[in-house]
This record gives sequence, C-alpha cells and structure tokens, in this order.
Amino acid sequence: MPDAASTPPKNYTKQFMFFVLLYGIILFAGQLLLERNEFLKLIIWQVLLHTGFIGFYYFKHLIALKQIIGAAVLLRLGTVFIMPTLSDDIYRFIWDGQLIVNGNNPMLTTPDHFLVTIQPESDYYTKLHDLINHPQFYTCYPPLMQAVFAFAAFFAGKSVVVATLLIKLIVGLSDCVAVLFLVKILKKLKLSEKFVILYALNPLVIIEGAGNAHFEVMQVALICISFYYLLLYKNTIAAVFWGFAIITKLLPLLLLPLIVRTLGFKKGIAFCATSLLVVLISFSPFLSEDSINAFSKSLNLYFQNFEFNASVYYVAREIGCWLKGYNYISFIGPFLMVIFLSIYSVVFFKKRKLMLSQFALYALIILSLYYFFATTVHPWYIINLLPFALMTNKKYAFVWMGIAFLSYNAYGNVIFKENFYLVAIEYLVLLAAIFYSFKKRK
Repeated sequence: MPDAASTPPKNYTKQFMFFVLLYGIILFAGQLLLERNEFLKLIIWQVLLHTGFIGFYYFKHLIALKQIIGAAVLLRLGTVFIMPTLSDDIYRFIWDGQLIVNGNNPMLTTPDHFLVTIQPESDYYTKLHDLINHPQFYTCYPPLMQAVFAFAAFFAGKSVVVATLLIKLIVGLSDCVAVLFLVKILKKLKLSEKFVILYALNPLVIIEGAGNAHFEVMQVALICISFYYLLLYKNTIAAVFWGFAIITKLLPLLLLPLIVRTLGFKKGIAFCATSLLVVLISFSPFLSEDSINAFSKSLNLYFQNFEFNASVYYVAREIGCWLKGYNYISFIGPFLMVIFLSIYSVVFFKKRKLMLSQFALYALIILSLYYFFATTVHPWYIINLLPFALMTNKKYAFVWMGIAFLSYNAYGNVIFKENFYLVAIEYLVLLAAIFYSFKKRK
C-alpha cells in the first residue's frame, strides 16, 4: 500500500501536474524564442519561472516525492531537445570532439592554429570555427568532458545538431542522477527528502545544465555519488567517483584537504591517492610536455585575463587602476587566489577533525570563498554550491544562483559590457542572504 503521508490527495496531484505543464511551457518557450542579448525579456522570463519555483517550494508538503522527481526528469529531457540560445560553449565542445575522433589532441592546438596549419578540405571546420568563442585559446576541458565530446562526434559525424543533442542528453541524464542521489543523501542525513525540490525544479539548474550543456551538473552528480558512498563508509568507491568529478571539472581538487580532515590522515591520504590515480590515468592519453603547457596557459586565463561578474576582484581592480593607472589583472587575479588559499590553510590547520555533515558545511564555505575571490563567476558556476547548500540548509546559494542571472545583462550591449550597478545589487543581495542563512536558528 502507498504511504499516505507521502502521497497527496488526487486533486493536489492534478493541480501539480497542471502547474508543472505551465512551468514547462514557460521554460521551453524562453529557451526556444529568446536570445541572450534580450535582457529585459530574459528577466521577465526568469521572474515568471522563479515565481513558479518558489510556489513549488512552499507547497512541497502537498506534493509526493516521486512526483517531484518525475517532473525534474521530464523537464530536463524536454530541455535536451532545444538548441542552446543562451550559451555558445557547445560549439567548442563539438570542435574538441571532432579533433579527437580524427586523431588529433585538442589540448595541443587552438582552433585558429588548426585552421592555419592543417587547412582541412571540408568547410565544416571553418563554419564551426566561426561559432566558437575565443578560438585563439587552448581548450581547458578535462578528460571526462573530452570523452563525452568524442562520443558525440563519433556518432553524430559532422552534424552539429545531432552532436549537440547527444551532449545535452548525457548532461541532462547525469543531472537526473544528481537529483536521485541528492534524495538518497538527504534521507541518510535525516533531512526532509522534499528539500530536493530546490535543486530538482530550479529553473537555472535546468537551463544551464540540460539546456546549455554546462557540465557543472555532471560534476554535481559525481560528487553526490561520492558523498553518498562516504556516508556508507565505502571510501574506495567514493574516491573513484571523486576522481571522476575532478576530471569533469577540476574544482573538486580544492576539497581534497577537507576530505583528509574528515576521514583522518591515513584514510584521507588513501582517498586522495585513489582519486588522483583516476585523474592521472584519464589524463595519460593527452599528456605531453606541450599539452601540459597549453592546458596550463588555458587555466591561467581564468586568473590573469578573463573577468566577469566578480566581487572582491572588481574592488581590487579599481584600487589597482587608481594606483597603477591601468588594469593590473595579471597580478591581482593570482594575488587574490593566494589570499584565498591562505584563508583555506587557516581553516585546514584549525579544524583537526570534521564529521561528514560538517564537511558539507565547510565545502560550501570554501567554494563560496573561492568564487568571492575569483575574477570570473558565470551563473552556472554556482551550481557547484547547491548540493552542499541542501545538505546544510543554507539557502543563500539558491539566492545567489537566481540573482546571478543579472549578469546576462552584459550580453545585451552591442559591445560586451557589464553593468556594475547590477553587479553591486547582486552581491549586496547575496551578502544579506548569507547573513540571514548563518544568523537564523537551525
């Protein structure tokens, strides 16, 4: 017999299905019809979506958990079949995949250099090259992402549409896995499983994940799997999946010291060694002195060249311009990372032992600090905070995820330019949300 406590009355089920349908229509219509330079329309679209999202959250007690999960899966799979309009990253993904299936190492050449030196006979590469942002730079995508790109290129041939749909399908399905494991984790931590609605029906998670094919959602899925096995005391399996998370996006490397503090020195070092072995094995097909140098140059761009939607960095940049007379990002970016790592070191040496529940809180704090000191903070980066925010009931990360959408204003100008008043509003709202999250009683 079904659990009466978890199954809402039939009339609420029908109402929920109706609102999910309406929510889905708005979600899909915006992705089909809107471009990222239409900022006012995008904001109206997001207001409508977040109104529905907040409504779902506050009436979650009327909704069965299986219905939340079902809606999350359907919305993601529906989004998979819409070509991305808010991001052009997908074209670099397809480019890298094409290079791999044709026997080239994407970490050794830039798209610009490839066209000049290889001079492919097919105009496919020329057309694809014109769609890529920053074709003068080396790729910065780790091996697991490259494997997905190659898989899509192998089965799609030279069809951009098919390759896009295959990549988006893999990303969307991995996000569904993230939802399922978040439910398992919340249950294991004796928290309400319905809190997963904050992630499962979050419009920006769906749009930036299954919609724009940003692999942060795959990384979240792998971290959730790893954390779940940590809760089961299966450290080796957890370490392997943590390694997979690292080769999706490198960010989980930052949290390995916290793992040592949580598991203890011997078990923690064994965990790190296993994860790093996975990383080493996966990078081995791409490794050479030239590819390491190229990959390092690509990563350095995020600290010494790129700047977008930052907080502390923009303040430091203005001070630097006042002192030096020009943008001193090549010094300020790395210097802020040194400050971040110094703070992290204090936390690491001060906390001798962490419980797994404390690990989630400290992971949330460390990643938040990292983004505060970063020079580039795209809205989809915030997805990395959400699982830890759910585990610790710190909702400021969800506020940040929503308010960060204001950064899309920069694409609404003829020349890419940020509105620093909107950036200030974003971070003032975020600081208020952080203060409220840590001040209120548990």
